[in-house]
Amino acid sequence: MKSTIIKNSIIACLLLITVISKSQTVSVSSKIYDSENKAIPDAIVQLLNGTDSSLIKNEFTDDKGAFSFNEIKPNLYLLQINVIGYKPYLSEALNLNSSQELPTIILQKTEVELKEVAIVARKPYIEREKGKVILNVENSINAAGSSAFELIEKAPGVRVDNNDNVSLNGKPGIAIWIDGKPTPMTGSDLANYLRGIPSSSIDKIEMISNPSSKYDAAGSAIINIKLKKDKRIGTNGSLTNSYGQGIYMKSNNSININHRNKKVNIFGTYSYAYREAFSHLKLDRRFYQNDTFIGAYNQDNYIKYDFNNHIARAGIDYYANKNNSFGLVVSSISNKFNPKGDNTASVFDNSNTMASTYKTTNRSNEKWKNYSANINYKHQFDTLGTELTTDIDYAHYGNKTQQNFETHYYDLNKEEFLNPYLLYGNMKGGLDIYSIKNDFAKTLKKDFKLEAGQKSSYVIADNKLSFYNRSNNLNVFDSSKSNHFIYTENINAIYINAAKDYKNWSMQLGLRCEHTFVTGKQLVYNTSFENNYIQLFPSAFVGYKFNEKHGLELNYSRRINRPSYEQLNPFKFYIDPTTYKEGNPYLNPQTTESIELTHVFKQKIYTTFGFGRTNKNITEVIAPAANQSKITVQTNVNLAQVDVYALNCSLPIDITKWWHMTNDISSYFAFYSGNVANTSISKVGNFNYSINTVNTFNFSSNFSGELSANYRSKEIYAFDVIQPIWFFNIGLQQKLWNNRAIIKVNFTDVMYSNKIKADVAFTDYKETFTVARDSRVATISFTYKFGKISVPGSKKRQGGADDIKQRAGGNGVG
Repeated sequence: MKSTIIKNSIIACLLLITVISKSQTVSVSSKIYDSENKAIPDAIVQLLNGTDSSLIKNEFTDDKGAFSFNEIKPNLYLLQINVIGYKPYLSEALNLNSSQELPTIILQKTEVELKEVAIVARKPYIEREKGKVILNVENSINAAGSSAFELIEKAPGVRVDNNDNVSLNGKPGIAIWIDGKPTPMTGSDLANYLRGIPSSSIDKIEMISNPSSKYDAAGSAIINIKLKKDKRIGTNGSLTNSYGQGIYMKSNNSININHRNKKVNIFGTYSYAYREAFSHLKLDRRFYQNDTFIGAYNQDNYIKYDFNNHIARAGIDYYANKNNSFGLVVSSISNKFNPKGDNTASVFDNSNTMASTYKTTNRSNEKWKNYSANINYKHQFDTLGTELTTDIDYAHYGNKTQQNFETHYYDLNKEEFLNPYLLYGNMKGGLDIYSIKNDFAKTLKKDFKLEAGQKSSYVIADNKLSFYNRSNNLNVFDSSKSNHFIYTENINAIYINAAKDYKNWSMQLGLRCEHTFVTGKQLVYNTSFENNYIQLFPSAFVGYKFNEKHGLELNYSRRINRPSYEQLNPFKFYIDPTTYKEGNPYLNPQTTESIELTHVFKQKIYTTFGFGRTNKNITEVIAPAANQSKITVQTNVNLAQVDVYALNCSLPIDITKWWHMTNDISSYFAFYSGNVANTSISKVGNFNYSINTVNTFNFSSNFSGELSANYRSKEIYAFDVIQPIWFFNIGLQQKLWNNRAIIKVNFTDVMYSNKIKADVAFTDYKETFTVARDSRVATISFTYKFGKISVPGSKKRQGGADDIKQRAGGNGVG
C-alpha cells in the first residue's frame, strides 16, 4: 500500500513538471554600501509591484553587498530596503523591459536605532481577509493565560455544545487545524487537547468558512491555529510566563528561539502548561413508556482535571539557492491527566418518589503522546509564482488509559442494599499516519494562475479495550464491555485550481477528486466492514470591485466530513452504571454544499449571506439505549439533512483616536431533519444570533486596555433547546523596556455567566442539564522578547497529513 502511494506521487510529480513552460523574463541587480563605502551583507531587499506596492519577492545581500532578482516578468517595480541602524530606502519606479544592473545604493546611518514600535504596526484582535476571519491572539490582552479551546469558544460565530462539539455559523463538522495540519480529535477529546495549548504559544487563529479545492475536502469549514514562529534575522526569541486563578490554578509557560540568516532558519519552541479545571454537570433524566412516566434520575456529576501538557517543536529551513529550499519539522506532544469524577444520583420510581441513591467515583490515569515529522522541498522556477512543493509526513499517536469505577447503592436510610460494583478498564491505542503530497503553481500571462496537485495518505489504527469486574475481589474479564478494533484508511486525491484577475473582476474555479477506501474489524465479535467510494468537490469564487468603496464576492464549495476514528470505534466508555459512550462503526460521511455572497464596504465592513445544506449530518446525541431500560447512550448518528441560512456582519468602528471597537454579528436559521431513537424531526430549528464586540483603549503608546463581550441567543439544535449565554472580559496591558517586555492582566467571564443550559427531548425520554466550568479566571502574564527587530518574508510551511489528523480521535495529542 505504501509503495503504491509513493509510486503514484512520483508519477504525479513527473506529470506536473512536464507542464512547466518558460516565459520571457528579465533581471535586476545592484550592490548596497554604507556612507563609508563598505558593503552591507545580509540586508533585506524587497521587490515591490510598482503599481500597488505589493510584495513580489525578498532577497538578501551577499558578503559583498550584492543582490539580484532573476527571472522576473517585465513590469514596473520598486526596490525597498530596511536595515537596522540605517534610514529606510525606497527607489524610484523601475520600468524593467530588459535586464538592468543598477548603480550602487548608498544607505545613510540613523542617529538612533529604530524602535520596534516603529516597524511593527499593532493589528486589531479581529481582522477580515478574503474568505477568512482572523483572531490576532498575540495582540489581545484578554487572551493572555487562556487555552486554545477557550479562545475558539469565545470566537465570533462559534458555538460549543455540552459535549464540546464545535460549530461555526451553524455549520457542524468543523475541522480544527494546527499550523496547516488537522488535529486528530473530536468532541471532548479535542477539547481536552486544546485546553492544554497555552495562548502564549499561539500567533493567530484563522476561520475559513468556504475553503477552495486546494484544501483537503474534510470539514464543513476550517479553524486553523497558527503557532508562533519568530521571523527576525539573527538569534531571537521570547519568554512567556502566566499564572491564573479561578476555582483552580492555571499556569502557562513557553519559550521560542529562532536563528535565521540568508541560508538557514533554525527554530525551536517549548511550552509547558499545568492547568487544573473542572466540569460540573447537573442532569434531570425522565423516562417514559408509551407516554407514561416510569422513573427518573437526578444526577450531579463533578469532574476535576489536572492537565500536564508538554509541547516541543523544532525545525530547520535550508535555502540552498534562489530556486531551491528544503525543510524539516519534528514535534512531540505529551499530555498526562488524572480525571477524578464524583457522580451522585437520586433514583425516582414511577410515582416520582425517590426510591434510592447511588454514588459512582471514577479515578482514571490517562497518558497521551504524539510525535510527528515533516520533510518538505520547494522549487521556484521564476519570480512570477511558478513553483513545485513536496511534503512527506509521518505521525504516530498513542494512548494508555486506566479507569477505576466504583459504585455504591444506598436506600433512603443511607444504608447499602446492594454489593458495590467495581469495574476496571485498561485501554491501549495506537495510530500511524503516512502522507505525501505535491503542489504545483504556475502564473501565466495576464494574471492567470494555475494550481494542481495530488495527495495520498494511509492510516492504520489499532485500539484494544479490556474491562474487568472486580466486585468480588476477583479480576473477571468482561467480554460484553471489552473490544479490539482495527481500522485502516487509504485516501488518494488530485485537484486543479485556476484563478484570473481582469480589471475589476477576480475569478477562481477548482475541482478536487478523492478516492476513499476504509476497512474496520472488531476482533472480539469477529465482525468487519469496508467502504469504497469516489467523490468530487468543486469550488468557485467570483469577485467584482465596483469602486473604491463597494465590492461583491460570491463563493461556493462542496465539502465532506468523514467520521473520526473515535466516532467509528465501537468501544463502550462508562460514565456511571446508567450512562455510557459508544462509537458507531456504521456512521456515514456527511457532505456539505455552501454558497456565500459578501458585500465589502471600504475594505472594512463585511456583510455575508450564506446558505449551506448538509446531508447525513453527523450529530452527537445522548439518547435512550435500544433494548435497555432506563439506560442512556452517548453516540453519533447520521441525521438526514441540515439546512442553514446565515447572515453575518463585521463592523469595525473608530470611536475616538484612542478607542477602537470591532463588532461581529452572526445570525442564522438552522433546520434539522432526521430520526433518532424512534424520534422523527422535520425542519426543526429557529432564528438565533450572536454578538461579539472587542473594545481596545490606547491610553498611551505603552498602556492600553481591552473590554470584550459576547451574547448568544436561544438555539434549537436538533433535539436540544439551548438557552442564551452571555459573558464579558476585561484586561490591561503595560509595555516596558522599549516594548521588549509586556505585562498583561485580565479577568475573564467576570459575572460567571458562561454556562450551558439546555433541554433535550426524545420519544419516551426527556432531559434537562446545566454545565459549568472554571471560566471565571484572573490572570497575570509576562512576556519578554530578545534579539533583533528586522523581519524578512518567510516561506509558508503546510504539511501533507491534513484531514486525517483531524479524525484520529486521540485525547491530548496533536
